[in-house]
This record gives sequence, structure tokens and C-alpha cells, in this order.
Amino acid sequence: MEAGKGMKMDKKAYTEKEKLVLVSLVKEYGACIENKKTDGTSIQEKQNAWEKIASYYNAQPDINIHRTSKQLKKLWDNLKQR
Repeated sequence: MEAGKGMKMDKKAYTEKEKLVLVSLVKEYGACIENKKTDGTSIQEKQNAWEKIASYYNAQPDINIHRTSKQLKKLWDNLKQR
């Protein structure tokens, strides 16, 4: 699986620092993103919250790899399952 090598964005493993940054950001938006409602408004609010989380995450000085809101949401789901 050499295809992803050299790309700045996708399959690089998260460092512990990156995980801690994500956890701290999720704490701020936890009520919104952990909301069990699935109506259109709630889904839009969750998406907006993940976009804000991604924006703050990527703005951190010690974050070297840009991650999308989708990537961060997947990481969060994985962390919750552990």
C-alpha cells in the first residue's frame, strides 16, 4: 500500500498530542455533537460544530497535518469506542 505516501493529508497516524487537542475541543461542543436527535436541524448543528472543531484543530501551532471534519469525527468515534 504505497499509494498514500507523500500525501500531506490523509492516512498519517494521529499523535497523542493531536488526540488530546481533539478531546479538548470536543469537550466544548460535546452537548451538540453527542445529541441523539436526528432531525435536519440537529444534523446541521452537528455538522457546523464539527467544521468549527476542524477549524480550531487545524489552527493549533503544534498540529502539522491538516485534517478534515470528517477525519476528526472518525477519530472521535474510534476514541469513544476504546
